[in-house]
This record gives sequence, structure tokens and C-alpha cells, in this order.
Amino acid sequence: MTIVRRSMLLSLVFLMASVLVISVGFVAVTVVLIFLMQYFPALQLLDIKVYHILVFLSIIGFYMYTAGWLIGKPSLAVVGWMKGLSEGKYDSRFYGERYSFLWRKKDKIKLIYIPFKDMIVRLQELTATLDHNRQELEQANELREQWISGVSHDIKTPLSYIKGYLDVMVSPQIELAKEEKERIFRLLSQKVQEIEGLIRTFQFKHGKPRVLKARSDLVRFLRELTLDAANNPKSAACQFSFESQVSALPYYFDSKLLKRAVQNILMNAVLHNPPETSITVQVRTTDQNIQIIITDNGVGMPSEVVQRFDHRQPGDLQDKDEGIGLFVVKDLIEEHRGELQVHSRPNRGTTVTILLPLDAVR
Repeated sequence: MTIVRRSMLLSLVFLMASVLVISVGFVAVTVVLIFLMQYFPALQLLDIKVYHILVFLSIIGFYMYTAGWLIGKPSLAVVGWMKGLSEGKYDSRFYGERYSFLWRKKDKIKLIYIPFKDMIVRLQELTATLDHNRQELEQANELREQWISGVSHDIKTPLSYIKGYLDVMVSPQIELAKEEKERIFRLLSQKVQEIEGLIRTFQFKHGKPRVLKARSDLVRFLRELTLDAANNPKSAACQFSFESQVSALPYYFDSKLLKRAVQNILMNAVLHNPPETSITVQVRTTDQNIQIIITDNGVGMPSEVVQRFDHRQPGDLQDKDEGIGLFVVKDLIEEHRGELQVHSRPNRGTTVTILLPLDAVR
């Protein structure tokens, strides 16, 4: 039905309803006056014009009340609904309770308000859409803030390399040969490129980095990461070891994201433990998955951090810096459809296990 025909139909219905209301009102007022004259004989002495005026005013009042009830009341509800939406109130239950007079018990529009049905239904749909968009926006903002926190945390690792090597170069007690200085400059350049990569190449997709997997040797990749962490000036007093059941393991993974994850775990073991801490990286394969086990014999993690990690839900933001690295690692591993397990006891060290699915092995 076109909008013109619908408008004509509504106009016809409104005209018929007006005639019906006026007719019923005239009969009702006349009957009431007849009864009143029987109980109050003095009314019979009034001029006939007074009766006409009383009947006319009564009919107008009855018509205005009925029109307000049938038209004004739902119209004000529609205006109030739109005003609420403009103020950012998108809860459908709020409008359902506030304007409950529009519906029957089975959530259907009352018959007397059928002319407003399309408008009310569209408002319900608009409210649901705006509420859904609001929830998606809030979730995207939370994920974006979490992503920014993760990148900010990860930048600390290459910065620690840069600071350590700069301290070595400016120290008056250490004399470096030309070859050593050139090697340090190459390492500093590499770490600067890593920082630029964190800022430039990690693209948002609902607040998460885009995963770009490529086939590479996972064992060699992890061995180089372990060696790189051992060469960090802050790791000078720590003891690193690397073990693998296999000499090579071709695997599809995102080298940048997995590097962020493993580097986070290794540097946490360095920065949060005393000197002479032993850190071991092991690679194992089972029938179900690939296991990357990183163990240290340090002071362990606070129990509250482990509890927050165990009960953490996807998208949760942490209000403390403590433990944020593990939450970043968990997200990065889950992007590889993997799982992260953390076992730690005070003064007995920490074991972090990364489980990766075998279906990415080719």
C-alpha cells in the first residue's frame, strides 16, 4: 500500500471515528441531562439555549478527551521515544515499560493504536539497531585500547635493548673495538626498525592485529629469539638454554606476532627475576599439538596475577600494569588458534606453555 493510499485510509478512519464519537457523545449527554432533570426539577426551568450550550460543550469536551486518548497519547509517546533516542537512551526495555499502554499482554499493538503500528515498529527496530551499534562501538573501543596498551608494553622490549647498548657505549669504563661498535649499531638499527614495525605494520581489525602467516622453520625461529634475548644487556647475568625434540619444524605462523609473544615471556623472565636466573626454552611435539615451554627458576608470579589471568575474559582490560604482558601474549597466541597456560608458585619459578595446533604443519 502506497503512502498516499495509507494516508487516505487513515483520514477516512479518523473521520468515521470522529463522527462516531460525536454521535455517541450527543446521545450520552442527552441521556445524562434527562436523568439529571428527573432528580433536579429546577433544571427544567432553564432556557432551551442553555441546554444547547451544555450539550455542545459536553460533546466538544468528550470529543477532545477521546481524541487525546486515541491520538494525543500515542503521539506524545512517539515524540518522547524519539527524544529519548536523541539523548542516547537505547534500551528497548525502558521504552517497553514506559509506554506499556501501547501493547497488549502478548506484545502486540492494541487495536485502538493500529494507525500508529508502523511508526512504533520502526521505532523498535531503530532502538534495537542503535543499541547494537553502541555495544559494537564500546567493544571496538575496548579492544583498541587493549591493543594500544599491548603495543606500548611491547615497545619496552626493544627500548630496553637500545638503552642497554647505549649505556655500554657511553660508559667510560668500557672500551669497544671498531667491529664491536659496528655490531652494536646494527643491533640498534634493528631494534629501531622493530619499534617502527610495531607502530606502522600492525593494522586494526576490530582492535586486533591482522595475522599474516607464512611457512618457516619454527625451531630455528625460536632458537634465534632465545639467542637475541640472551644478548640483551639486561640479560647478561641470566643463563639461557634451548632444547628441541626435532632439529627443524616447518610451520605456518605470523613471525611478527609470535615474536612479540615469545619475546614478552622471555623478557618478563629477565626483568622480574634476580640475577643468575636460569631460563629454558623447550620445543616438543605431541599427537595433539606443538608445545613451546618456557621455564625459569625465579621468584614466581604473584598469585593475584595468575588468578586474574585464569579468570580473564576476551576483551577485558586490565587496570594495572602488572601482568599486562601475559594478557598480550594470550591474545597473540589465540590469533594463531593456540592456547596459553601459566603455572607459577612463589619462590619456585614460572612455567609458560604455548600450545599451537598441528594442522598448520606442512
